[in-house]
Amino acid sequence: MRSICRLGLCCVVVLFAFKGHDDPFPRDVFRSPLGIPLLLSGNFAEMRSNHFHSGLDIKTNGQEGYRVYAAADGWVSRIVVSPVGYGHALYVNHPSGHTTVYAHLSRFNDTLAAYVKRLQYEKRSFRLDVHPPAGRFRVRQGEVIAYSGNSGGSSGPHLHFEIRDAATQEPLNPLLFGLPVEDTVPPRIYRIKVYALAPDGYARIEPADGSAPVEVTPERPAHVEVVGGGDAYRLQNVRHIRAHGRIAFGIQTHDYHNGSNNRLGAYRIRLEADGKTLFLSEMQRFSFDETRYVNAHVDYAERVRNRRWIQRSYRLPGNRLSIYRTGSTGHLDTAPGQTHRLAYTVEDAAGNTARLHFEVEGMAARPVAADTPATPDVLLRHDRTATLNRDGLRATFPAGTVYEEVPLTYRVRPPLRGAFSERHDVHDELTPVHNRYTLSLRADHLPARLRPKALIARLGENGRWVSEGGSYQDGYVTTRPRTFGTFFVAVDTLAPEVTPLNLYDGKDMRAERSIRFRIRDDLAGIGSYAGYVDDAWVLFAYDAKNDLIEYVFDEHVPPGAHTLSVVVTDNTGNTARYTARFTR
Repeated sequence: MRSICRLGLCCVVVLFAFKGHDDPFPRDVFRSPLGIPLLLSGNFAEMRSNHFHSGLDIKTNGQEGYRVYAAADGWVSRIVVSPVGYGHALYVNHPSGHTTVYAHLSRFNDTLAAYVKRLQYEKRSFRLDVHPPAGRFRVRQGEVIAYSGNSGGSSGPHLHFEIRDAATQEPLNPLLFGLPVEDTVPPRIYRIKVYALAPDGYARIEPADGSAPVEVTPERPAHVEVVGGGDAYRLQNVRHIRAHGRIAFGIQTHDYHNGSNNRLGAYRIRLEADGKTLFLSEMQRFSFDETRYVNAHVDYAERVRNRRWIQRSYRLPGNRLSIYRTGSTGHLDTAPGQTHRLAYTVEDAAGNTARLHFEVEGMAARPVAADTPATPDVLLRHDRTATLNRDGLRATFPAGTVYEEVPLTYRVRPPLRGAFSERHDVHDELTPVHNRYTLSLRADHLPARLRPKALIARLGENGRWVSEGGSYQDGYVTTRPRTFGTFFVAVDTLAPEVTPLNLYDGKDMRAERSIRFRIRDDLAGIGSYAGYVDDAWVLFAYDAKNDLIEYVFDEHVPPGAHTLSVVVTDNTGNTARYTARFTR
Protein backbone atom coordinates (compact mmCIF):
# COMPACT_ATOMS: atom_id res chain seq x y z
CA MET A 1 0.00 0.00 0.00
CA ARG A 2 2.70 2.48 0.96
CA SER A 3 4.84 1.89 -2.14
CA ILE A 4 1.79 2.32 -4.37
CA CYS A 5 0.88 5.53 -2.56
CA ARG A 6 4.26 6.99 -3.38
CA LEU A 7 3.37 6.57 -7.05
CA GLY A 8 0.26 8.72 -6.53
CA LEU A 9 -2.18 5.81 -6.85
CA CYS A 10 -3.67 5.97 -3.33
CA CYS A 11 -7.02 7.16 -4.62
CA VAL A 12 -7.29 4.12 -6.90
CA VAL A 13 -6.60 1.71 -4.07
CA VAL A 14 -9.04 3.48 -1.75
CA LEU A 15 -11.79 3.48 -4.36
CA PHE A 16 -11.23 -0.21 -5.12
CA ALA A 17 -11.30 -1.13 -1.45
CA PHE A 18 -14.52 0.78 -0.86
CA LYS A 19 -16.30 -0.74 -3.84
CA GLY A 20 -15.26 -4.19 -2.69
CA HIS A 21 -17.77 -4.04 0.20
CA ASP A 22 -21.30 -4.59 -1.04
CA ASP A 23 -22.36 -5.26 2.56
CA PRO A 24 -23.06 -1.88 4.23
CA PHE A 25 -21.98 -3.42 7.55
CA PRO A 26 -18.95 -5.63 6.82
CA ARG A 27 -17.99 -7.78 9.80
CA ASP A 28 -14.36 -8.34 8.85
CA VAL A 29 -13.02 -4.75 8.76
CA PHE A 30 -12.84 -3.45 12.33
CA ARG A 31 -11.25 -4.78 15.50
CA SER A 32 -12.06 -3.66 19.03
CA PRO A 33 -10.64 -0.23 19.90
CA LEU A 34 -9.66 -1.51 23.36
CA GLY A 35 -7.71 -4.49 24.65
CA ILE A 36 -10.23 -5.34 27.37
CA PRO A 37 -13.65 -7.06 27.13
CA LEU A 38 -16.26 -4.73 25.64
CA LEU A 39 -18.87 -3.85 28.28
CA LEU A 40 -21.22 -1.06 27.31
CA SER A 41 -22.70 1.75 29.34
CA GLY A 42 -24.37 3.18 26.23
CA ASN A 43 -25.14 1.90 22.73
CA PHE A 44 -26.02 3.24 19.31
CA ALA A 45 -29.15 5.41 19.00
CA GLU A 46 -29.85 5.13 22.69
CA MET A 47 -32.06 8.06 23.59
CA ARG A 48 -30.41 11.01 25.31
CA SER A 49 -31.47 14.56 26.11
CA ASN A 50 -32.23 16.24 22.76
CA HIS A 51 -30.29 13.65 20.72
CA PHE A 52 -29.69 10.03 19.87
CA HIS A 53 -26.40 8.59 21.06
CA SER A 54 -24.15 8.24 18.02
CA GLY A 55 -21.90 5.36 19.05
CA LEU A 56 -20.91 2.95 21.81
CA ASP A 57 -19.86 4.00 25.30
CA ILE A 58 -17.35 1.34 26.33
CA LYS A 59 -16.58 0.90 30.01
CA THR A 60 -12.98 1.22 31.16
CA ASN A 61 -13.32 -0.18 34.70
CA GLY A 62 -13.78 3.31 36.12
CA GLN A 63 -10.22 4.21 35.12
CA GLU A 64 -8.45 6.41 32.59
CA GLY A 65 -5.37 5.58 30.55
CA TYR A 66 -6.26 2.38 28.69
CA ARG A 67 -4.57 2.07 25.31
CA VAL A 68 -6.90 2.98 22.44
CA TYR A 69 -6.15 1.11 19.22
CA ALA A 70 -6.92 2.01 15.61
CA ALA A 71 -9.84 -0.21 14.63
CA ALA A 72 -8.48 -0.59 11.08
CA ASP A 73 -5.75 0.74 8.79
CA GLY A 74 -6.29 4.37 7.83
CA TRP A 75 -5.20 7.94 8.38
CA VAL A 76 -6.08 10.60 10.95
CA SER A 77 -8.56 12.95 9.29
CA ARG A 78 -9.59 15.17 12.19
CA ILE A 79 -8.40 16.07 15.68
CA VAL A 80 -10.62 17.88 18.18
CA VAL A 81 -9.79 19.31 21.60
CA SER A 82 -12.72 20.84 23.48
CA PRO A 83 -13.70 21.55 27.10
CA VAL A 84 -17.19 20.19 26.32
CA GLY A 85 -18.74 17.59 24.03
CA TYR A 86 -16.29 14.92 22.87
CA GLY A 87 -13.34 16.49 24.69
CA HIS A 88 -10.16 15.07 23.18
CA ALA A 89 -11.26 13.18 20.06
CA LEU A 90 -9.66 11.51 17.04
CA TYR A 91 -11.25 10.77 13.67
CA VAL A 92 -9.65 8.12 11.44
CA ASN A 93 -10.62 7.55 7.81
CA HIS A 94 -10.38 4.03 6.37
CA PRO A 95 -10.10 2.62 2.83
CA SER A 96 -13.43 0.84 3.38
CA GLY A 97 -15.21 4.22 3.13
CA HIS A 98 -15.76 4.55 6.88
CA THR A 99 -14.59 6.92 9.61
CA THR A 100 -13.99 5.76 13.16
CA VAL A 101 -14.24 8.21 16.06
CA TYR A 102 -12.56 7.87 19.47
CA ALA A 103 -13.76 10.42 22.05
CA HIS A 104 -13.37 11.55 25.69
CA LEU A 105 -9.67 10.64 25.46
CA SER A 106 -7.19 11.60 28.16
CA ARG A 107 -4.38 12.17 25.65
CA PHE A 108 -3.17 11.31 22.17
CA ASN A 109 -0.10 9.25 21.32
CA ASP A 110 3.21 11.12 21.44
CA THR A 111 3.32 11.98 17.74
CA LEU A 112 -0.20 13.40 17.66
CA ALA A 113 0.18 15.10 21.05
CA ALA A 114 3.25 17.01 19.87
CA TYR A 115 1.41 18.10 16.70
CA VAL A 116 -1.62 19.25 18.69
CA LYS A 117 0.39 21.16 21.28
CA ARG A 118 2.35 23.00 18.59
CA LEU A 119 -0.92 24.12 16.95
CA GLN A 120 -2.42 25.16 20.28
CA TYR A 121 0.54 27.44 20.95
CA GLU A 122 0.45 28.80 17.42
CA LYS A 123 -3.25 29.58 17.71
CA ARG A 124 -3.02 30.49 21.42
CA SER A 125 -6.06 28.35 22.07
CA PHE A 126 -6.80 25.20 24.07
CA ARG A 127 -9.74 24.51 21.76
CA LEU A 128 -8.72 22.92 18.50
CA ASP A 129 -10.54 21.44 15.52
CA VAL A 130 -8.13 20.60 12.69
CA HIS A 131 -8.08 18.36 9.63
CA PRO A 132 -4.50 17.20 9.03
CA PRO A 133 -3.49 16.72 5.39
CA ALA A 134 -4.62 13.32 4.10
CA GLY A 135 -1.94 10.75 4.73
CA ARG A 136 0.13 12.85 7.14
CA PHE A 137 -0.69 10.58 10.09
CA ARG A 138 -1.16 7.04 8.81
CA VAL A 139 -2.14 4.34 11.29
CA ARG A 140 -2.18 0.57 11.20
CA GLN A 141 -4.91 -1.60 12.66
CA GLY A 142 -4.03 -2.24 16.30
CA GLU A 143 -1.67 0.73 16.58
CA VAL A 144 -1.96 2.76 19.79
CA ILE A 145 -3.38 6.14 18.77
CA ALA A 146 -4.52 7.50 22.15
CA TYR A 147 -5.47 6.69 25.73
CA SER A 148 -8.95 6.49 27.23
CA GLY A 149 -10.15 9.22 29.52
CA ASN A 150 -12.99 11.35 30.83
CA SER A 151 -12.59 14.60 28.89
CA GLY A 152 -15.27 16.92 27.54
CA GLY A 153 -18.86 16.26 28.58
CA SER A 154 -18.17 12.73 29.79
CA SER A 155 -19.74 11.86 33.15
CA GLY A 156 -17.22 9.13 33.96
CA PRO A 157 -14.18 7.36 32.47
CA HIS A 158 -15.04 5.49 29.27
CA LEU A 159 -14.33 5.39 25.54
CA HIS A 160 -16.92 6.75 23.14
CA PHE A 161 -16.48 4.87 19.82
CA GLU A 162 -18.24 5.50 16.51
CA ILE A 163 -18.24 4.13 13.00
CA ARG A 164 -19.44 6.61 10.38
CA ASP A 165 -20.07 6.69 6.66
CA ALA A 166 -17.04 8.75 5.60
CA ALA A 167 -18.89 10.36 2.67
CA THR A 168 -21.79 11.72 4.74
CA GLN A 169 -20.39 11.52 8.30
CA GLU A 170 -23.63 9.81 9.30
CA PRO A 171 -23.06 7.51 12.30
CA LEU A 172 -23.69 3.81 11.75
CA ASN A 173 -24.53 1.17 14.33
CA PRO A 174 -21.14 -0.31 15.39
CA LEU A 175 -22.79 -3.47 16.72
CA LEU A 176 -23.70 -4.44 13.14
CA PHE A 177 -19.97 -4.65 12.27
CA GLY A 178 -19.24 -7.73 14.38
CA LEU A 179 -17.48 -6.12 17.34
CA PRO A 180 -16.98 -8.64 20.17
CA VAL A 181 -19.78 -7.65 22.55
CA GLU A 182 -21.23 -10.73 24.25
CA ASP A 183 -25.01 -10.51 24.19
CA THR A 184 -27.43 -13.33 24.88
CA VAL A 185 -29.80 -11.15 26.93
CA PRO A 186 -33.13 -10.19 25.33
CA PRO A 187 -34.61 -6.70 25.62
CA ARG A 188 -37.16 -6.04 28.35
CA ILE A 189 -40.58 -4.46 27.95
CA TYR A 190 -41.87 -2.39 30.86
CA ARG A 191 -45.10 -0.76 29.75
CA ILE A 192 -47.07 0.50 26.78
CA LYS A 193 -48.97 3.74 26.42
CA VAL A 194 -52.29 4.17 24.67
CA TYR A 195 -53.01 7.38 22.73
CA ALA A 196 -56.36 8.54 21.37
CA LEU A 197 -55.80 10.69 18.31
CA ALA A 198 -57.94 13.67 17.42
CA PRO A 199 -60.54 14.29 16.27
CA ASP A 200 -62.45 11.11 17.11
CA GLY A 201 -60.06 8.86 18.98
CA TYR A 202 -61.11 7.34 22.27
CA ALA A 203 -60.14 4.25 24.27
CA ARG A 204 -61.16 2.61 27.51
CA ILE A 205 -58.87 0.32 29.50
CA GLU A 206 -60.87 -2.08 31.66
CA PRO A 207 -58.89 -3.63 34.56
CA ALA A 208 -59.22 -7.34 35.28
CA ASP A 209 -59.65 -6.70 39.01
CA GLY A 210 -62.94 -4.86 38.47
CA SER A 211 -61.61 -1.43 39.39
CA ALA A 212 -62.76 1.68 37.51
CA PRO A 213 -61.95 1.80 33.77
CA VAL A 214 -59.31 4.25 32.56
CA GLU A 215 -60.61 6.65 29.94
CA VAL A 216 -58.18 7.62 27.14
CA THR A 217 -58.83 10.82 25.22
CA PRO A 218 -56.62 12.95 22.94
CA GLU A 219 -55.85 15.08 26.00
CA ARG A 220 -55.24 12.15 28.34
CA PRO A 221 -53.18 9.13 27.18
CA ALA A 222 -52.74 6.27 29.64
CA HIS A 223 -50.16 3.65 30.63
CA VAL A 224 -50.59 -0.09 30.79
CA GLU A 225 -48.04 -2.03 32.82
CA VAL A 226 -46.50 -5.19 31.35
CA VAL A 227 -45.43 -8.45 33.03
CA GLY A 228 -43.71 -11.60 31.82
CA GLY A 229 -40.54 -11.99 29.82
CA GLY A 230 -38.92 -13.22 26.63
CA ASP A 231 -41.58 -14.06 24.05
CA ALA A 232 -44.39 -14.13 26.62
CA TYR A 233 -44.98 -10.57 27.82
CA ARG A 234 -48.58 -9.66 28.58
CA LEU A 235 -50.57 -6.70 29.83
CA GLN A 236 -50.93 -6.58 33.59
CA ASN A 237 -54.41 -6.44 35.13
CA VAL A 238 -56.20 -5.73 31.85
CA ARG A 239 -59.42 -7.49 30.86
CA HIS A 240 -60.12 -5.41 27.76
CA ILE A 241 -58.87 -2.47 25.78
CA ARG A 242 -61.82 -1.07 23.87
CA ALA A 243 -61.54 1.76 21.37
CA HIS A 244 -63.45 3.92 18.97
CA GLY A 245 -61.90 5.87 16.12
CA ARG A 246 -58.19 6.43 15.65
CA ILE A 247 -55.70 5.35 18.33
CA ALA A 248 -51.96 4.69 18.57
CA PHE A 249 -49.40 3.23 20.94
CA GLY A 250 -46.02 3.79 22.54
CA ILE A 251 -43.66 1.44 24.35
CA GLN A 252 -41.07 1.64 27.10
CA THR A 253 -38.38 -0.92 26.40
CA HIS A 254 -34.66 -1.22 27.10
CA ASP A 255 -31.93 -3.61 26.05
CA TYR A 256 -29.17 -5.18 28.13
CA HIS A 257 -26.15 -7.37 27.46
CA ASN A 258 -24.00 -9.85 29.33
CA GLY A 259 -21.92 -8.47 32.19
CA SER A 260 -23.62 -5.05 32.41
CA ASN A 261 -26.73 -3.72 34.13
CA ASN A 262 -26.83 -0.53 32.08
CA ARG A 263 -30.04 0.21 30.21
CA LEU A 264 -29.40 0.38 26.48
CA GLY A 265 -31.50 1.23 23.44
CA ALA A 266 -33.36 -1.40 21.41
CA TYR A 267 -32.26 -1.96 17.82
CA ARG A 268 -35.61 -2.74 16.18
CA ILE A 269 -39.19 -2.20 17.36
CA ARG A 270 -42.01 -3.64 15.29
CA LEU A 271 -45.72 -3.20 16.01
CA GLU A 272 -48.06 -5.47 14.06
CA ALA A 273 -51.84 -5.29 13.79
CA ASP A 274 -53.66 -8.36 12.50
CA GLY A 275 -50.43 -9.79 11.10
CA LYS A 276 -49.41 -6.67 9.19
CA THR A 277 -46.70 -4.22 10.18
CA LEU A 278 -48.29 -1.11 11.62
CA PHE A 279 -45.01 0.55 12.59
CA LEU A 280 -41.30 -0.28 12.44
CA SER A 281 -38.26 1.60 13.70
CA GLU A 282 -34.71 0.36 13.11
CA MET A 283 -31.51 1.87 14.47
CA GLN A 284 -29.02 1.34 11.63
CA ARG A 285 -27.95 4.93 10.97
CA PHE A 286 -29.11 8.52 11.28
CA SER A 287 -27.93 12.01 10.44
CA PHE A 288 -26.69 14.53 13.00
CA ASP A 289 -29.02 17.02 11.32
CA GLU A 290 -32.00 14.93 12.43
CA THR A 291 -30.86 13.77 15.88
CA ARG A 292 -32.97 16.35 17.75
CA TYR A 293 -36.07 14.66 16.34
CA VAL A 294 -35.61 12.26 19.25
CA ASN A 295 -38.00 14.68 20.98
CA ALA A 296 -40.68 13.76 18.44
CA HIS A 297 -39.87 10.04 18.55
CA VAL A 298 -40.43 9.85 22.29
CA ASP A 299 -43.26 11.05 24.49
CA TYR A 300 -41.51 14.24 25.57
CA ALA A 301 -44.02 15.15 28.27
CA GLU A 302 -43.64 11.68 29.79
CA ARG A 303 -39.89 12.15 29.84
CA VAL A 304 -40.15 15.52 31.62
CA ARG A 305 -42.74 14.36 34.14
CA ASN A 306 -41.58 10.84 34.97
CA ARG A 307 -38.11 10.41 33.40
CA ARG A 308 -39.39 7.54 31.27
CA TRP A 309 -38.41 6.95 27.66
CA ILE A 310 -41.71 6.03 25.99
CA GLN A 311 -41.06 5.56 22.27
CA ARG A 312 -43.99 6.45 20.08
CA SER A 313 -45.10 3.78 17.63
CA TYR A 314 -46.59 6.44 15.38
CA ARG A 315 -45.20 9.53 13.69
CA LEU A 316 -46.03 13.08 14.62
CA PRO A 317 -46.63 15.26 11.53
CA GLY A 318 -43.36 17.18 11.93
CA ASN A 319 -41.15 14.16 12.64
CA ARG A 320 -38.49 13.87 9.90
CA LEU A 321 -36.50 10.95 11.30
CA SER A 322 -35.15 8.41 8.83
CA ILE A 323 -35.18 5.42 11.22
CA TYR A 324 -38.63 4.23 10.18
CA ARG A 325 -38.93 1.31 7.77
CA THR A 326 -42.56 1.50 6.78
CA GLY A 327 -44.71 4.16 5.16
CA SER A 328 -47.43 3.67 7.74
CA THR A 329 -48.10 6.45 10.22
CA GLY A 330 -48.72 3.91 13.01
CA HIS A 331 -52.40 4.82 13.36
CA LEU A 332 -54.93 2.12 14.17
CA ASP A 333 -58.48 2.85 13.03
CA THR A 334 -61.04 0.99 15.12
CA ALA A 335 -64.72 0.36 14.46
CA PRO A 336 -67.58 -1.41 16.23
CA GLY A 337 -67.49 -5.20 15.96
CA GLN A 338 -63.80 -5.41 15.07
CA THR A 339 -61.14 -7.06 17.20
CA HIS A 340 -57.53 -6.23 16.38
CA ARG A 341 -54.70 -8.54 17.44
CA LEU A 342 -51.56 -6.52 18.11
CA ALA A 343 -48.01 -7.69 18.71
CA TYR A 344 -44.84 -5.85 19.68
CA THR A 345 -41.51 -7.45 18.78
CA VAL A 346 -38.44 -5.77 20.25
CA GLU A 347 -35.04 -6.94 18.97
CA ASP A 348 -31.44 -6.09 19.80
CA ALA A 349 -28.52 -6.04 17.36
CA ALA A 350 -27.55 -9.60 18.36
CA GLY A 351 -30.97 -10.96 17.40
CA ASN A 352 -32.38 -11.47 20.91
CA THR A 353 -36.11 -10.68 21.03
CA ALA A 354 -38.95 -9.83 23.38
CA ARG A 355 -42.61 -10.08 22.38
CA LEU A 356 -45.88 -8.71 23.71
CA HIS A 357 -49.34 -9.70 22.44
CA PHE A 358 -52.61 -7.93 23.21
CA GLU A 359 -56.00 -7.17 21.67
CA VAL A 360 -58.09 -4.07 21.04
CA GLU A 361 -61.85 -4.38 20.62
CA GLY A 362 -63.85 -1.85 18.63
CA MET A 363 -66.71 -0.13 20.42
CA ALA A 364 -69.77 1.70 19.16
CA ALA A 365 -69.40 5.22 20.41
CA ARG A 366 -67.51 7.46 22.72
CA PRO A 367 -69.29 7.39 26.09
CA VAL A 368 -67.79 10.58 27.52
CA ALA A 369 -67.72 14.13 26.26
CA ALA A 370 -64.48 15.46 24.87
CA ASP A 371 -62.49 17.88 26.97
CA THR A 372 -63.06 21.47 25.99
CA PRO A 373 -59.64 22.95 25.32
CA ALA A 374 -58.79 26.45 26.44
CA THR A 375 -58.64 29.10 23.74
CA PRO A 376 -54.98 29.37 22.71
CA ASP A 377 -53.11 32.64 22.40
CA VAL A 378 -51.74 31.38 19.08
CA LEU A 379 -51.98 28.06 17.25
CA LEU A 380 -48.56 26.69 16.30
CA ARG A 381 -48.24 24.27 13.41
CA HIS A 382 -45.15 22.34 12.38
CA ASP A 383 -45.28 23.61 8.79
CA ARG A 384 -46.12 27.31 9.25
CA THR A 385 -44.63 30.45 10.77
CA ALA A 386 -46.57 32.04 13.63
CA THR A 387 -46.17 35.18 15.71
CA LEU A 388 -47.16 36.21 19.22
CA ASN A 389 -47.28 39.94 20.01
CA ARG A 390 -48.31 41.09 23.44
CA ASP A 391 -47.55 44.12 25.55
CA GLY A 392 -43.91 43.65 26.49
CA LEU A 393 -43.29 40.56 24.34
CA ARG A 394 -42.69 39.78 20.67
CA ALA A 395 -42.09 36.23 19.45
CA THR A 396 -41.75 34.64 16.01
CA PHE A 397 -41.99 30.87 15.64
CA PRO A 398 -40.68 29.61 12.27
CA ALA A 399 -41.97 26.49 10.56
CA GLY A 400 -40.40 23.51 12.28
CA THR A 401 -40.53 24.97 15.79
CA VAL A 402 -42.91 22.21 16.91
CA TYR A 403 -43.74 18.68 15.72
CA GLU A 404 -47.53 18.84 15.80
CA GLU A 405 -50.33 21.31 16.28
CA VAL A 406 -49.75 23.14 19.58
CA PRO A 407 -52.34 25.54 21.07
CA LEU A 408 -49.74 27.82 22.60
CA THR A 409 -50.63 29.54 25.85
CA TYR A 410 -49.13 32.72 27.29
CA ARG A 411 -49.42 34.74 30.47
CA VAL A 412 -47.53 37.56 32.15
CA ARG A 413 -46.77 37.76 35.87
CA PRO A 414 -45.12 40.32 38.17
CA PRO A 415 -41.33 40.53 38.01
CA LEU A 416 -38.96 38.59 40.21
CA ARG A 417 -36.74 40.52 42.57
CA GLY A 418 -33.64 41.61 40.67
CA ALA A 419 -35.22 41.19 37.23
CA PHE A 420 -35.81 44.04 34.78
CA SER A 421 -39.06 42.87 33.19
CA GLU A 422 -42.17 40.94 34.05
CA ARG A 423 -42.15 37.16 33.95
CA HIS A 424 -43.42 35.89 30.61
CA ASP A 425 -44.74 32.32 30.62
CA VAL A 426 -44.40 31.10 27.03
CA HIS A 427 -46.32 27.83 27.00
CA ASP A 428 -44.81 25.08 29.19
CA GLU A 429 -41.81 22.79 29.55
CA LEU A 430 -43.80 19.68 28.54
CA THR A 431 -43.76 20.64 24.86
CA PRO A 432 -40.48 20.23 22.94
CA VAL A 433 -39.02 22.90 20.67
CA HIS A 434 -37.12 21.82 17.55
CA ASN A 435 -36.01 24.95 15.69
CA ARG A 436 -35.05 28.06 17.60
CA TYR A 437 -37.55 30.90 17.70
CA THR A 438 -37.01 34.63 18.23
CA LEU A 439 -38.05 36.10 21.56
CA SER A 440 -37.91 39.82 22.44
CA LEU A 441 -38.81 41.19 25.88
CA ARG A 442 -39.30 44.87 26.61
CA ALA A 443 -36.94 46.27 29.24
CA ASP A 444 -38.48 49.63 30.18
CA HIS A 445 -36.77 49.76 33.57
CA LEU A 446 -33.31 48.79 32.44
CA PRO A 447 -30.84 51.65 33.12
CA ALA A 448 -28.71 52.67 30.15
CA ARG A 449 -25.51 51.73 31.98
CA LEU A 450 -26.72 48.12 32.33
CA ARG A 451 -27.84 47.59 28.74
CA PRO A 452 -24.52 46.00 27.65
CA LYS A 453 -24.92 43.50 30.52
CA ALA A 454 -28.50 42.51 29.70
CA LEU A 455 -29.70 39.05 28.72
CA ILE A 456 -32.86 36.97 28.81
CA ALA A 457 -33.01 34.46 31.64
CA ARG A 458 -35.26 31.43 32.02
CA LEU A 459 -36.57 30.13 35.30
CA GLY A 460 -35.05 26.68 35.77
CA GLU A 461 -35.42 23.93 38.34
CA ASN A 462 -35.65 25.05 41.97
CA GLY A 463 -35.97 28.66 40.87
CA ARG A 464 -32.48 28.81 39.36
CA TRP A 465 -31.89 31.49 36.73
CA VAL A 466 -30.62 30.06 33.44
CA SER A 467 -29.10 32.37 30.83
CA GLU A 468 -30.62 32.22 27.36
CA GLY A 469 -28.22 34.92 26.13
CA GLY A 470 -29.35 37.89 24.10
CA SER A 471 -28.60 41.56 23.57
CA TYR A 472 -30.32 44.91 24.04
CA GLN A 473 -31.57 47.06 21.15
CA ASP A 474 -34.29 49.72 20.86
CA GLY A 475 -35.90 48.98 24.20
CA TYR A 476 -35.97 45.18 23.88
CA VAL A 477 -33.65 42.32 24.78
CA THR A 478 -33.73 39.64 22.09
CA THR A 479 -32.53 36.05 22.00
CA ARG A 480 -33.34 32.75 20.27
CA PRO A 481 -34.43 30.07 22.77
CA ARG A 482 -34.84 26.39 22.05
CA THR A 483 -37.30 25.68 24.83
CA PHE A 484 -40.55 27.01 26.21
CA GLY A 485 -40.76 28.28 29.77
CA THR A 486 -40.75 31.39 31.96
CA PHE A 487 -38.53 34.19 30.62
CA PHE A 488 -37.51 37.63 31.91
CA VAL A 489 -34.83 40.28 31.42
CA ALA A 490 -31.83 40.04 33.75
CA VAL A 491 -28.34 41.50 33.91
CA ASP A 492 -24.99 40.03 34.82
CA THR A 493 -22.60 42.60 36.27
CA LEU A 494 -20.51 40.23 38.36
CA ALA A 495 -17.07 39.15 37.20
CA PRO A 496 -16.30 35.42 37.15
CA GLU A 497 -14.75 33.77 40.19
CA VAL A 498 -11.10 32.77 39.74
CA THR A 499 -9.90 30.57 42.61
CA PRO A 500 -6.34 29.19 42.76
CA LEU A 501 -6.25 25.58 43.94
CA ASN A 502 -2.52 25.07 44.47
CA LEU A 503 -0.97 28.53 44.18
CA TYR A 504 -0.50 31.66 46.25
CA ASP A 505 1.68 34.71 45.75
CA GLY A 506 5.35 33.83 46.19
CA LYS A 507 4.87 30.06 46.33
CA ASP A 508 7.69 27.66 45.51
CA MET A 509 6.12 25.39 42.83
CA ARG A 510 9.08 23.07 42.29
CA ALA A 511 7.20 20.18 43.92
CA GLU A 512 4.13 20.72 41.73
CA ARG A 513 3.56 19.37 38.21
CA SER A 514 0.95 21.98 37.29
CA ILE A 515 -0.97 25.12 38.25
CA ARG A 516 -4.72 24.70 38.75
CA PHE A 517 -7.65 27.10 39.11
CA ARG A 518 -11.38 26.81 39.52
CA ILE A 519 -13.28 29.31 37.32
CA ARG A 520 -17.01 29.95 37.64
CA ASP A 521 -19.62 32.47 36.54
CA ASP A 522 -22.98 32.99 38.19
CA LEU A 523 -25.22 33.59 35.14
CA ALA A 524 -23.90 34.56 31.70
CA GLY A 525 -21.31 31.76 31.62
CA ILE A 526 -17.59 31.70 30.89
CA GLY A 527 -16.85 33.37 27.57
CA SER A 528 -13.04 33.18 27.41
CA TYR A 529 -9.97 32.66 29.54
CA ALA A 530 -6.21 32.89 29.11
CA GLY A 531 -3.10 32.36 31.18
CA TYR A 532 0.23 34.17 30.83
CA VAL A 533 3.60 33.54 32.42
CA ASP A 534 5.90 36.55 32.20
CA ASP A 535 3.42 38.02 29.70
CA ALA A 536 3.75 35.00 27.37
CA TRP A 537 0.65 32.87 26.67
CA VAL A 538 0.74 29.35 28.14
CA LEU A 539 -1.58 26.43 27.55
CA PHE A 540 -4.24 26.04 30.22
CA ALA A 541 -6.49 23.04 29.56
CA TYR A 542 -10.16 23.61 30.43
CA ASP A 543 -12.40 20.98 32.03
CA ALA A 544 -15.75 22.76 31.81
CA LYS A 545 -17.82 20.17 33.66
CA ASN A 546 -15.61 20.57 36.73
CA ASP A 547 -14.93 24.32 36.26
CA LEU A 548 -11.18 23.63 36.19
CA ILE A 549 -8.28 25.04 34.18
CA GLU A 550 -4.77 23.59 34.45
CA TYR A 551 -1.36 24.43 33.08
CA VAL A 552 1.10 21.52 33.15
CA PHE A 553 4.67 22.80 33.42
CA ASP A 554 6.59 22.39 30.17
CA GLU A 555 9.47 23.90 28.22
CA HIS A 556 7.66 27.26 28.00
CA VAL A 557 8.33 27.95 31.68
CA PRO A 558 11.96 27.21 32.61
CA PRO A 559 13.25 27.01 36.21
CA GLY A 560 13.41 30.32 38.04
CA ALA A 561 11.17 33.14 39.24
CA HIS A 562 8.04 33.97 37.24
CA THR A 563 4.83 36.00 37.28
CA LEU A 564 1.52 34.39 36.35
CA SER A 565 -1.61 36.18 35.18
CA VAL A 566 -4.96 34.50 34.55
CA VAL A 567 -7.71 36.51 32.84
CA VAL A 568 -11.30 35.19 32.68
CA THR A 569 -14.20 36.98 30.92
CA ASP A 570 -17.89 36.01 30.95
CA ASN A 571 -20.40 36.30 28.11
CA THR A 572 -21.48 39.81 29.09
CA GLY A 573 -17.93 41.17 29.18
CA ASN A 574 -17.22 41.08 32.92
CA THR A 575 -13.55 40.27 33.51
CA ALA A 576 -11.61 38.87 36.47
CA ARG A 577 -7.81 38.80 36.75
CA TYR A 578 -5.56 36.87 39.11
CA THR A 579 -1.84 37.58 39.40
CA ALA A 580 0.81 35.83 41.49
CA ARG A 581 4.55 35.32 41.57
CA PHE A 582 5.99 31.82 41.85
CA THR A 583 9.23 29.93 41.57
CA ARG A 584 9.76 26.85 39.54
